[in-house]
Amino acid sequence: MDEPEADLRAQVRDKALQLLTRREHSFAELRQKLLARDFSAELIEEVLEVLVQRGDLSDRRYAEALASHRAKNGYGPIYISQELRQKGVDTGIADAALSTVEMSWVDIADARHQSRFKGTPPQDYSDWSRRAAYLKRRGFQTEIILKVLGEWSSRG
Repeated sequence: MDEPEADLRAQVRDKALQLLTRREHSFAELRQKLLARDFSAELIEEVLEVLVQRGDLSDRRYAEALASHRAKNGYGPIYISQELRQKGVDTGIADAALSTVEMSWVDIADARHQSRFKGTPPQDYSDWSRRAAYLKRRGFQTEIILKVLGEWSSRG
């Protein structure tokens, strides 16, 4: 027995809103979660467009929340930008969200470095290189890493 389309639309909307009450989602991420629940793609698109128009679903708001959260946890702009792209957020929105992060990226990288390495200076080039690789994996650019660690050749 087929359910009327209005009931299906209400189910999609209710599930979407239930997911959004837990945390922000990107449009693409929410679409994927609803598709995984076997709702029709047409109905999902229709419901999500209404949620965007009502302001319940916003890639901008999602990107700003994720950027802020990741930055507070010591991740850099490259890592965050890549994660936003994977979640289907437009590059322009991702770049705008990164610009809303309140701390400087150098301060974030330095705090992450201090936390991870307990404030001790690098002992040798191998140690310095290991620390630089760690910050690189966390998504910080070379210029930021050099501001935090300094250049090894300047030590001595």
